[in-house]
Parts: sequence; C-alpha cells; structure tokens
Amino acid sequence: MPGIAHKLIRATESLGVSAVSRLLHSQDLLIVMYHGIMPESRDWEHWCQIPADEFRWQIQYLKKHYEILPLSDIVDRLTNSRPLPPNCAALTFDDGLQNNFEVAFPILRELGVPATMYLATGYVGTDKLLWQDRVFAETQAVDSLELDLSTHGLGVYCWDDDVEYQSAYESLLATLKRLPAEHKNRAMRDICRQTPDIEPDDSVRRAFQIMTWDNAAEMQASGLIEIGPHTVNHEILSRLSDERVEAEIVDSYEAVLTHLGISSSTFAFPNGTRNDFDARVMPAFRQCQIKAAVTTVAGLNSRSQPLFNLKRVGIGSDTSRAQFRAEVSGLMDRLRKFRPTQSVLHDPACGPTSVADSVQDLAATTNLATASSR
Repeated sequence: MPGIAHKLIRATESLGVSAVSRLLHSQDLLIVMYHGIMPESRDWEHWCQIPADEFRWQIQYLKKHYEILPLSDIVDRLTNSRPLPPNCAALTFDDGLQNNFEVAFPILRELGVPATMYLATGYVGTDKLLWQDRVFAETQAVDSLELDLSTHGLGVYCWDDDVEYQSAYESLLATLKRLPAEHKNRAMRDICRQTPDIEPDDSVRRAFQIMTWDNAAEMQASGLIEIGPHTVNHEILSRLSDERVEAEIVDSYEAVLTHLGISSSTFAFPNGTRNDFDARVMPAFRQCQIKAAVTTVAGLNSRSQPLFNLKRVGIGSDTSRAQFRAEVSGLMDRLRKFRPTQSVLHDPACGPTSVADSVQDLAATTNLATASSR
C-alpha cells in the first residue's frame, strides 16, 4: 500500500473511524483469510506468511470486538434463517500449511478461538510444495536470473536485484495463473529445468510445507478447528475441463472424509477471484453436500450475500495494525469504492482515490454514526 494511503488510514484511526465503521457494519459477516503463520521473522518476505506475534495481536483484537463462530455454524444459521449475532466473524486458513498446525493452532487453542482450515489434499503428508509456492522457492534464492519461457509464448523474465525480482516474480505468477492448467504445468516444468542448481532456502521450504493428516486430526479433535476441501492440486477451477473440475472438488472432499471422518460443509476456491470459478462447480458441490464457498474477493458480507460467493478480508505480511482495524471494520471497503480522481490511494480494482474525497466521505460516515447513536 502506498505511503500516503498508510497516512490516510492512520489519520482515520486517530478519529476512531474504524470503530464507527464497525458499528455501521455490525450486521455484516466478516470472514478473515489467512495462509501461513511464521514463528519468527525471516530474511525473505512473502505476503502469505505472517509473523506469529502479529497474528496473536490480530486474534486478540478480533476476539475482543467480534463474536467468532465456526464458518459451518454461520452457514447453517443463514441457511435455516436463524439470526447471527452482531459483529459476527469467522476465521479461515487456505492451503493447509504445516505452520497452521505448529504456530497458529497453539495460539487459537490458547485463546479459545475456532477456525476453518482448507486443505489442498493431494499435498497433505508429502514434501511437495503447491505450484505457486514452488515458483517462489525456485526463484527467490538467487540474486539474478533469466528465465526464458518464450517457447511457451510467455517471454523472458529476468532480474538483477531484489526490487527487480519482486516485479518479475509477481508478473510471472500472474501470467501462470491465467493459463489453462496443462499449459501452466508445462511452463512449470521448464522453470524447474532452468533452475536445477538452485537450492531453496530451508526456511522457505519449511514455511510452505503442507501439514500431515495426523496434524489435521489433532486439530479437529480439539473441537476448535474444522477441516474443509480446497481441491486436490490447488488448480484454478475455471482453467480446467468439466471432468477435472468435478474431480478436484469431489476427490478433495472425499479425502477429508476418508482421513478425518467428517468434513466442513464449506469449500475454498483456489486463488478465488471472480474469474477463477464458474457454475460448473455446482454439480460437485451438490454431490458433496457443500453448502457454501469462500472466495478471495475482498470485503464484508451482507446477510443476503450468495453463500457460494462469500467474500473475505485477506490478511498479509504487509498488513499494518491500523490497516487491519480498517479492513475488518469495513472501512477499507469504503476506501476502495471511492470514485477515482487524484492519484493518492490506489487499489488495482478501483483506481486511485483523492484524499479530499476520502476525508469528506469519512467525515460523513462519522457524522452518520454519531447521529445514529443518539
């Protein structure tokens, strides 16, 4: 997030606007999305890996201000027209990383907070990394590199320093995600052929290692953690054939049932943007009695939000505490929706936003909340 956006968020925090926004959105459903929780900081940084001390602070904040329920319980209430408590929230973890068990679970257990963890079941109990994490592991360990993927129609990706690497990595990952699965897999094999002598940092491999079924069973036995399917191979469903879509969902669900005896009635879409899934998922959902699915589309959910398109608030390594409060309260939704004028606050989906418009709208929000509380 640009520095001036951070300044704007800090300014709104000093006015207590996040608390006001939380009041205004008290009837909306908050679903928080995590991936990995690291025991300590590393020499490298990845958006999906959050230090444990920040995670603990975030969970404590959520416990103080929200009623955190298992997502399947929330879905059952919504399906059966039973009311949700004000400021209702759910916690979710995608992929099934080992550090969810080793680092996140002890904190959740200590604080008595439930969560849903979604497993890419084809990787559980193996030493394989999810394909996008393998891209990071294969490329992050070198200061300079040139990847020639022109035979796949993808051009050349190269870098000579950390700044260039970050740009090249993000561009490469975005390109691979847009490809049909088989095309992407061919390009992945070529990347690995071009990086045979690169030895990934051990801490990278550990951070992205997937948990075992014993880990999942222990968490489930605690009564706090429910386990759900996240496909078998973490492929983006809209890039697959009809048969592969069904197999990725059904086989993942059945793997959870086989190993754990029960599965969450909810599902997490890999990558999870609006372009990453389509109506072809519904027959498999019906077969597995999946009642809801979570996306990575940012925001809170109104009580009328379709259950197979639930939005989430994604938390990453660059999420400051002020931004965290703004995100979970719904304030960031307002910032993202402002009409673009001057290039100050930038969101890839909405464009830049002017400070003047932001402050004006935030002031109106504060006045509205003050009036409603009288």
